[in-house]
Amino acid sequence: MDHKSRTNSDMRAGWTLIELIFIIIVIGILAAVAIPKLAATRDDAKLSTDVSNMAICIRDMGTIYTASGTDLNNINSFACNDILCYTIEINGSSMGVDLNISGPDYCDDIQNVGGHLVGTYQFAGASIRK
Repeated sequence: MDHKSRTNSDMRAGWTLIELIFIIIVIGILAAVAIPKLAATRDDAKLSTDVSNMAICIRDMGTIYTASGTDLNNINSFACNDILCYTIEINGSSMGVDLNISGPDYCDDIQNVGGHLVGTYQFAGASIRK
């Protein structure tokens, strides 16, 4: 059988070496772009979790203080225990919240995302005053 008498059905289907190299290059470029984006998304999620935990911690402290009327030093909140981007200072019925500048790398943007939570909170009666 000579070359001219072959039909398309006789040809072996497959990828050429050039096509395979091109596909590998495209996948490599996509991976180089996607991996840093995924890492940044993970850090944003950790930062968001820390800000949320700080807001829950403030509410927990107010709720527990209002319900029990005890000194804040004796109160334990699970949300307060997991905070890394803030520092908490408790003094009687007040709670000071500040940014943790020595926190993990993902805390670098805490001022822009959760800076509004920084301050001193006074727990008295049924209210929280900042």
